[in-house]
Amino acid sequence: MPDSPTRSDGPSSEPVTDLMATDVVLLSAGLSCGEAIARLAAQDTARGLYHACVVAEDGRFAGLVSLRDCLVVPAATPLADVVTQPVLTLRDTDDARVAARSIVESGHGGAPVLDTGGHVAGFVTTDVASRFLLHEMEESTGKFAGLLGEARDDYLDYTVWTDFLRRAPWILGLAVAGLASGYVVHVYEDALSALVILALYMPMVADTGGNVGTQSASLVTRAISIGDVGVRDGARVLWREARVSLLMAAALFVFAFLKVYLISNSADVPLGLTIGEIGFAIALALAVQVITATLLGAVLPLAAVAARQDPAVISGPALTTIVDLSGLILYFIITGHLLGLPAAVP
Repeated sequence: MPDSPTRSDGPSSEPVTDLMATDVVLLSAGLSCGEAIARLAAQDTARGLYHACVVAEDGRFAGLVSLRDCLVVPAATPLADVVTQPVLTLRDTDDARVAARSIVESGHGGAPVLDTGGHVAGFVTTDVASRFLLHEMEESTGKFAGLLGEARDDYLDYTVWTDFLRRAPWILGLAVAGLASGYVVHVYEDALSALVILALYMPMVADTGGNVGTQSASLVTRAISIGDVGVRDGARVLWREARVSLLMAAALFVFAFLKVYLISNSADVPLGLTIGEIGFAIALALAVQVITATLLGAVLPLAAVAARQDPAVISGPALTTIVDLSGLILYFIITGHLLGLPAAVP
């Protein structure tokens, strides 16, 4: 018999028994399929037509059967011969959220709920599980907007002035921090003068870093908002994003190298260097930026939650500033080292 789900992504909101229907159709394993059809036809609920529970002589759960299973075989066929084992069974002590997710992910019509003795306590359908998860997501999103504490008012309930005070300090602070990007370009001015082609691909590196960082931050923020991950899952999130970023970095490395190699004008290449060497340096800088931006995008929402701040207000603007700054530094350090360009002059 399949195991009951045990993983929990947070404190149990309610037990699975609050989701289950108790008017389950129970059929004895000793019946014939013809007798089972008669019993199913006499039921007031249509639930048993799709998933009736078969029980052994001792009353313990033995499997599932549907009206269709009984109709496609001779009436004298023992019911035990057409019983199927469910993909998933639940325990009456399971958490409702975990159980509902398991049901939806299984792709079947539902799952029986058993007590500690293995007897049928009820049945949870996929429809009920889906509605419950939708309600949970809406509730979690409300808490998320309230910094994972008491839910605050909705977006439209904020006054304009309150919203300004909530956002402005972060934007102004990050605008000041953004001045550092201009300083980085200034200190590497000699490198840009020596190799103008680097300036042509700075926007590509910056845009790509911003895109992958924003994508990562959005996915993690959504996962937090629906209760799928929390601060305690930080290591798992980073490990997952690190692997994803390596794959994206490899793909974008190839793309960037081919773009530089095939599109760039050879007139922009100084003596002593080849377009292939320049393409490799730019592509490597882009790949490193992709990895860095992806990890930053995953870390910032988690850090915001840990600091009891709203990730939606903080992580986006902070990510843009940090990724732009780190991208420029990485770009000039990597290309400068590989291509032998002049060092930075503060």
